[in-house]
Amino acid sequence: MIGLVLLKRLVLSGAAALSLCGTCAAMGGNAAETRKPNFLVVFTDDQTFRAIGYNNPEIKTPNLDRLAAEGLILNKAYVASPICAASRASIMTGLFPQQHGVIALNRGAFSPYLKGGSKADQTLANRLAAAGYHCAFYGKSHIGDPRQYGFSEGVESGPYNDVKTFELAEQFLERAAKSSKPFFLWVAPHQPHVPLKPEQRWLDLYDHKQLKLDQNVREAPNNASINNQGVPGEAYYRDSAYTRNWKNLSAGPPRNDETIRLFTKAYYATVSHLDDQIGRLVGRLRAQGLNDNTVFIFLSDNGYHLGNHGLGNKITMHEESVRVPMFVRWPAHVKKGIKSDALVSSLDVYPTLLELAGAAVPDDAMGKSLVPLLSNPASEIREVVFSECTGVGGKPGDGHRMARGKDWKYVLSDTNEQYLFDQSKDPFELKNLADEEGAELPKLQQSLATWMQHVGDRKYPYPAGTTPRP
Repeated sequence: MIGLVLLKRLVLSGAAALSLCGTCAAMGGNAAETRKPNFLVVFTDDQTFRAIGYNNPEIKTPNLDRLAAEGLILNKAYVASPICAASRASIMTGLFPQQHGVIALNRGAFSPYLKGGSKADQTLANRLAAAGYHCAFYGKSHIGDPRQYGFSEGVESGPYNDVKTFELAEQFLERAAKSSKPFFLWVAPHQPHVPLKPEQRWLDLYDHKQLKLDQNVREAPNNASINNQGVPGEAYYRDSAYTRNWKNLSAGPPRNDETIRLFTKAYYATVSHLDDQIGRLVGRLRAQGLNDNTVFIFLSDNGYHLGNHGLGNKITMHEESVRVPMFVRWPAHVKKGIKSDALVSSLDVYPTLLELAGAAVPDDAMGKSLVPLLSNPASEIREVVFSECTGVGGKPGDGHRMARGKDWKYVLSDTNEQYLFDQSKDPFELKNLADEEGAELPKLQQSLATWMQHVGDRKYPYPAGTTPRP
């Protein structure tokens, strides 16, 4: 019954939330049960929320589906920013891009968080190391050498070398099993980021002619500002790069249905390969006797357009771009096979791990601990979740912002145009209701304005006539 005791304790905050030693000792637990939990985070690259089997039966991810079914699926998970470097800096600092400075891809702004910098002690890895964790990183960093921001060991693998990444991660688990120290292992594969290079055996899993296209797939985007992926007002649309099998397959819109299906096939095949690698990694976790006491978190740095709205890449505030698959698995301590519709942010990883480690959560952390959801998946931890993608053109403050409520989403575009979508009735975001809805629009406008003021958004206050100020 240790699991039930822990679940009750998980709703507490701070160090008291994880008084594991006292709890287990009181119930006659052995030494292995008294250890702090280990943490294994798999952080993929460009994996949209529909690119996982439990959300889309067309894609084959048996290992991820099984792991998710053994834990808690977070059905409405959003990233702090749908662009690589900014998203990664956010998850390591617990802050939004305009707070930590890494807007878009300017990873040089992360320097204060590197070793010797004025904010180095604030990174997730440094805080966990101070709490007694051995921290290791393998894969794609995009914000510098991971050993410079708190990981005691780590290798940033060369582009698209995930085979090496997983080999090193598995070797780490072998060493960790022989240590009495809890570990924090961050595995960041490049897949399914372009260029896509799936082997034929993974491509053979899919017949592109049978793949269904989403309702919002278009050959080319319209010129609405919400679709812009460049400098405000530019109407610039990024391509989906190419694959090894079909060079220059998708050099940008327009993309006909055949092209989109071929690209989607390669993308799905890449995710299936990734699924196999993750399955083997967790198999090694089990083989080393580390499974039961390891919190496993899966998510991605951002989503990806597969022709949705006529787009490739990410950067916009559409669901395909800003929403990602995410689940938490902790055998014996987390309810299994449950989907939570609570609004979740990638920023929540930061306070969650700190709380489970028994470490203090900084007052300025922008995320919410997921600990209450682990014991009660039906609970809510916020009313609105936010995201931003600013500085794509190199100017801080220029870009898109989102306030996503339970059923409604509000987007302020890079040129201050407003969009409102009823997600419960229009999940593909086909109809803008900003000019039609009375109650929901001002409520989300107010939420976004308050958030902008709090994070020091360069665009606050809104341009006159756009939205009310807080």
